[in-house]
Amino acid sequence: MMKSKPSLAVLLIHDQRAGHLNPSLGVYDCLETAYATTLNKAETPDIKKWQISLLKKLSWYPYLFDLCSPILFKDLLPEQNIDCIICSGMPNLLYGLAISRKLKVPIFYAGDLRKVNGQLVNCTITALEQTTNSDQVVLTTPPVKKDFFTLQEDQLDQTTALLVLGGPTDEHPFSSEDFEKMIKKFIAFCAQNQLKGLITNSRRTPNLEDYFQKTPIPSNIQLHLVQTENALSLVQLIKQSSYIFVTEDSTSMLAETIQSGRLVSSIYSSKSILEPLNRKYLQYNLIQRQNLTENFKRPELKNTQDLDLIGPIVQAFKRNLGY
Repeated sequence: MMKSKPSLAVLLIHDQRAGHLNPSLGVYDCLETAYATTLNKAETPDIKKWQISLLKKLSWYPYLFDLCSPILFKDLLPEQNIDCIICSGMPNLLYGLAISRKLKVPIFYAGDLRKVNGQLVNCTITALEQTTNSDQVVLTTPPVKKDFFTLQEDQLDQTTALLVLGGPTDEHPFSSEDFEKMIKKFIAFCAQNQLKGLITNSRRTPNLEDYFQKTPIPSNIQLHLVQTENALSLVQLIKQSSYIFVTEDSTSMLAETIQSGRLVSSIYSSKSILEPLNRKYLQYNLIQRQNLTENFKRPELKNTQDLDLIGPIVQAFKRNLGY
């Protein structure tokens, strides 16, 4: 007789930001193999930067943290029957800690602690090792939803390429002209290699409507921009694609494309800084880099042997929950 899975009631704390919500959902998806899971979600109340800064400092004085966090968050959740908390993103971690301490349940955090007291966090889940007192899981990429990692088995037909545009950051200060150049180079790459091309963006991408209106888009190129109706989702676009170009600023979209088992290049400019995580991806042959000033080259590397998320995450939950 098959042994039934132990039940696990998860509270997922989020602030509606995809870059915070999706890694948490990725962690949750990994648990389904080992537990009979139920998911409850709670939204983090709005919190100002100075309050975040204060709570980070107070985390080193747990008594004061417990005293002040209910005041700063106005109200904490009423008592709930939950076994653990999952979250990602600093405001969600601080709200999660307040609830974790009130309900006395373990908290699992997908992300860098950034000066929060690790002793209050049961387990961190990241792709780069950090100095912390908490238990930590170091994965090859940050966690992503199973919709992405289950694509690794797909046979790639090498007929379609995808361009994924993020937005400017301090490390990657892309301008609107840079994004226009990417689109131009991508269209030329698809023409040269006789490929179908798909283009998508994120909520952070500068408005390129004027550019698209004045630029003739060839028939082999399809636009799936997030602000348009009927645009395919990122996972649907990846499913169709073999070659993917992603702007280097987007940690989550790079992780999702790598976890899909596609051939991936990250796009950078002369002003870009090569961050530690992207350096790690290069060392593991998970991506190639595409200089914005050069003609786009077909990405040729992929390495799916180290991409397991489920094993390390399930082991961490078993360690910390005791079952």
